[in-house]
Amino acid sequence: MTGERIELLIEFGVILLSPIIHTYYLWKVKKVDASVIRQNIKVFAVLYVLLAVGGILLFLK
Repeated sequence: MTGERIELLIEFGVILLSPIIHTYYLWKVKKVDASVIRQNIKVFAVLYVLLAVGGILLFLK
């Protein structure tokens, strides 16, 4: 595995951390309705699964 692939995986991981932090902020500070929180989780769960599959494929090669 090349360093470029590892760097790409890390960059996408860091980018995908921001929705988690924002959702937590909405939940704790802004007291947003639970339906909005669930919608955010559903949207970004797909991206996290894709990142996990990509990471697994990169490490298995």
